[in-house]
Order: sequence, then structure tokens, then C-alpha cells
Amino acid sequence: MTEAMLLLMLLGAAALIWQSALRARDHAVQASRDLCARAGVQLLDQSVRLHRIALVRQRSGRLVMRRHYSFDVSTDGTNRHPGSLQFDGTRLENFSLPLRADDPALLPQAPRLN
Repeated sequence: MTEAMLLLMLLGAAALIWQSALRARDHAVQASRDLCARAGVQLLDQSVRLHRIALVRQRSGRLVMRRHYSFDVSTDGTNRHPGSLQFDGTRLENFSLPLRADDPALLPQAPRLN
């Protein structure tokens, strides 16, 4: 009887962990789509891959799951560049995307006059 209850509890815990992982991945896919749209780059393959996962302590002392996701983007439709996201819990902490050739950040800065 106790073995059956233990097995049931383990299966329930595994199902909850699996559901949490799927929800986190869906959140990462939506965040990558939004970031790519704002940056003017194309998300390739419409897929985001879990690259790394770790348990980290925040400054508040809370333990959260840190998830690193990777994906591929294109700046002009013919090339392929890596992109990445880092979530601490459900909060987007960091991301990396390539710049397009016509991005204003790549334009030379005009000298500042005082």
C-alpha cells in the first residue's frame, strides 16, 4: 500500500515538473518571437531549445530555476546567427540577438559639440 502511494506521489511530482518545463518553454518561445519582431530579425525554425538549466539563489535569498535557451535567427533571410535567452524563474534576465546591417547602433556616431 505504501509503495503504491509513494509511486503515485512520484508520478504526480514528475507530471508537475514536466508541466512546469512546458510552460517555461512556451514562455521562452513567445519572448523570442517578441524580441525578434522588435529587433527586425527573423526567428528561424520557430523553435527554441533548452540549452542549460541550474538552480540559483536570487539576491532576495529565494531559489529559482535559471534556464538558458538558444535559437537561430536571420538578419536578412539568407544567413543564420545564434540568439539566446536567460530566464531566472519566469523573469527574462538576459538576451542576445545579432544586429542587422542597417541597425542605427552600427552607424558612426556624430561628434558631440559641447
